[in-house]
Amino acid sequence: MKNTSIFILLIFLSYSQVIADTKNPDTEIFPNDEEYYKTGVEHYDNGDFKKSFIVFFNLSEKGNKDAIFNLSNMYFEGIGTIQDFRQSLKYSWLCSLNGNKKCLKKIKLIKQKLEEEELLKVSSEIPKLLENDFVNYSNPVSAFKLGYWYEKISPEIDFEKSYLWYSISVSAGVYKAMKLRDRVGELIEKKKILEIQKEANDIFTKNKYFNSKKGLEK
Repeated sequence: MKNTSIFILLIFLSYSQVIADTKNPDTEIFPNDEEYYKTGVEHYDNGDFKKSFIVFFNLSEKGNKDAIFNLSNMYFEGIGTIQDFRQSLKYSWLCSLNGNKKCLKKIKLIKQKLEEEELLKVSSEIPKLLENDFVNYSNPVSAFKLGYWYEKISPEIDFEKSYLWYSISVSAGVYKAMKLRDRVGELIEKKKILEIQKEANDIFTKNKYFNSKKGLEK
């Protein structure tokens, strides 16, 4: 009985510590991402840029569009973090894939500050991020973004990969990609189209990506 009492006491103390931690602004558990984002804005407005950077970084990992935009700016200016043109370019590209035209303009500025080799290194990170999001979270929007990336934004335009990912995104339910897929398809040889369609079908029907942690195995 004595041991049981000690065990209950330990649980109570642990629970009390959790409650105390949640009252600490630095460890507060927020009910949703919107509330958490607001704290990041408040930190920024109050000049506490390091805390705002942490909030925006955490939310960007979850795909929050506003947080990604903010990170692209903070890395570019060196606010709340060390100025880093590579990271700014990365988040500006991700931001532009979310449809933010301001980021497209910023990309032109950042490109002037990087060597071609560095630019290509950063660009190789974007497909990996989107592919992993598609693999791990079955997110068809990421497949759509990959199609658009290879068609319009990547420094190394690849219509075949664009057609592949547009096709997968359509199969996954992003039907607005149909016209884009067909537009890109007009630029590819008919024989190659059939090969890409087979690859897209294999990816989709064999559950190679959806709910899989295996990554992009070939």
